[in-house]
Amino acid sequence: MIAIYSDSQIIDLEWIPNANIPQPNTVYHTYEEYVNSTAEYKIAFTTQRLHCDYDINCTAYRGFEDKINKLSAVSTLVFTIESELHDFHWRMWELCYHDNVYWVVPGQVNDSGMSKNIIHWADWFKTTVALYRKLPDIVAKFDYTATKSRYFDALLGSPKPHRDFVNAQVIANNLQDKFIMTYGGQWNDNEFYAKDYFIWEPGTTVVEDNQPGTASYVEYFGNRCHLSQVIPLDVFNNTAYSIVAETDFDNTLSFFSEKTAKPLIYRRLFVAFSGYKFLQNLRDLGFRTFDNVIDESYDLIKDDTARLTAAFEQVKYLCSVPQSEIFSQIATTLDHNYNLIMSTDWTRRAAHQISDIIVSAQR
Repeated sequence: MIAIYSDSQIIDLEWIPNANIPQPNTVYHTYEEYVNSTAEYKIAFTTQRLHCDYDINCTAYRGFEDKINKLSAVSTLVFTIESELHDFHWRMWELCYHDNVYWVVPGQVNDSGMSKNIIHWADWFKTTVALYRKLPDIVAKFDYTATKSRYFDALLGSPKPHRDFVNAQVIANNLQDKFIMTYGGQWNDNEFYAKDYFIWEPGTTVVEDNQPGTASYVEYFGNRCHLSQVIPLDVFNNTAYSIVAETDFDNTLSFFSEKTAKPLIYRRLFVAFSGYKFLQNLRDLGFRTFDNVIDESYDLIKDDTARLTAAFEQVKYLCSVPQSEIFSQIATTLDHNYNLIMSTDWTRRAAHQISDIIVSAQR
């Protein structure tokens, strides 16, 4: 007999069925019932840090980390699921690290024993792909093989150091005429921080009264999504390549968001301004990058300034080479990446890893 703890409808509807948990099993929605179960194996699933439907007012634990510690003590396995990955996760892991606790997150950690407890769940890939599966007429307008009037888009978002670097280098190297670039604005909880420069894609409708940033919801041709998930079709159709300046550029982890998903879906070459091993971790998911046309050794440089500088050297090189010459060498890579991201069930992929861990624990 297996007892399962779940604090979310998403776990009940998606994760438990896809994890193929052996029968017989019973799902509990309260900590007390789960703890008091006499089952031989106990498996806990929680989304409590960001989302929770059940057991909200439980007094048996205080805060998220205490909940994980207590679940770990009474469970065979614990799986905590969320769609974000940032440097502050290290503090959580330090407070509640246990061998039987696994973190299902949209990325990977580097050079750490923690990596064995990480399960990659590409939620931002999943939800962005879901949007464009509903919009085949928009996908048909992706003009990814024709020579473009400019070389790069750099839609950099809100100010951060790695984006400051890109912005400064474009200006210092007089490449403004080869870029479509937007950047700047101060965050304000009461108005859209990018209101003075954001390039709105036709077909996008604001649905929230207060929209401070691109993580807010919009409707795109009738489909509800985050504004950041809308591919800037007009911009991409007028530029050849993308700058991917991800949410973070921490060297200890890689977080893959919609910023990476969009060029994969559109079939674009990109240069990554992110942390150490970003490209390597992406390749570990099965994607291909562009080391047949540019020097991607920048990905393994730990010093931030040196890594970003080496990455921008590849931008300068690409701006000096005919686009048709590059396109002819990367076509199979672009098709491979598109097919992989669009055909993969990213939740099922992660759930199968969970299933393997559960099977191993029962041996």
